This record gives sequence, C-alpha cells and structure tokens, in this order.
Amino acid sequence: METSNPDWFAERETIPASDGKTATILYAEDSKFFRTQVKGFMEEDGYNVIEAKDGMIAWNLLQEQTGEISLVVTDMEMPNMDGFGLAERIKGDDRFSHIPVIGLTTLAGDKDVAKGKEVGIDEYQIKLDREKLLESIHNYLKRGS
Repeated sequence: METSNPDWFAERETIPASDGKTATILYAEDSKFFRTQVKGFMEEDGYNVIEAKDGMIAWNLLQEQTGEISLVVTDMEMPNMDGFGLAERIKGDDRFSHIPVIGLTTLAGDKDVAKGKEVGIDEYQIKLDREKLLESIHNYLKRGS
C-alpha cells in the first residue's frame, strides 16, 4: 500500500496559527459518527479542534473565541443553522471574513457548489476523504501563516 500510495504515508507539517501556537479548527457537524471520525483526523495531524453540533453553536463559539479560530470545517446539512448559513455569517462579518471555510459534505452537485460559493465556502471536500481534507486544511493554513 505504501509503495502504490506514498502520499498517504508522507509526514505532513502541522501549520501553526499566525501567533505561532497550534492552529485551532472549528468543526461543525451534527452527526456524532462524522464528528468523531473527522475530529480524530484533524487532531492526529496536530491541530486543536473545537467541535459544534450545528451551525448556530459554531457561530456562537466563533464569537466567544474571536482571534483563536484559524479555519472552519462545516457540514452543510445541519439543524438550527446549516453550513450555508454559517459560511454566509462568517464571510459577512468583518471580524471573521478572512477565515477559510471548508464545506464537508455528501452534497457536491453543481447547484450545491454554486450555492456554497455564493455564500463564501472556499472549498468543498467529501466526508471521510481524510487525505484531501487534511491537504486542504494544510494549504489554507499555510497561506494564512
């Protein structure tokens, strides 16, 4: 496996936040299964992860921890506030508009991608594609550091 997919086994450098501390990712996901899996991926890669069960909780956490969150990963379909609403609030607020938002979803049709871009989703990733998600996180944080 390592011979045919060496990228899967390469060590990826953990990108710190701009203040030199470990970057903190806010992860909004209503499914406990996906929250556990994806949070584990991100923590194994060296990031601090704050989890939220829906977009409204994530929005409140973001406001409480202004300046601490380096990136947001959000599910798109959630109760109370979905990922589209969360991204729209983040990108519409001068305090947070610089924060990259990665939409993590099973919805990757053209209409969903267009709607996501309209509200400020920087990139879509498919749930449980560990390598692509971590590569995206790495690249966005590297640009911002």
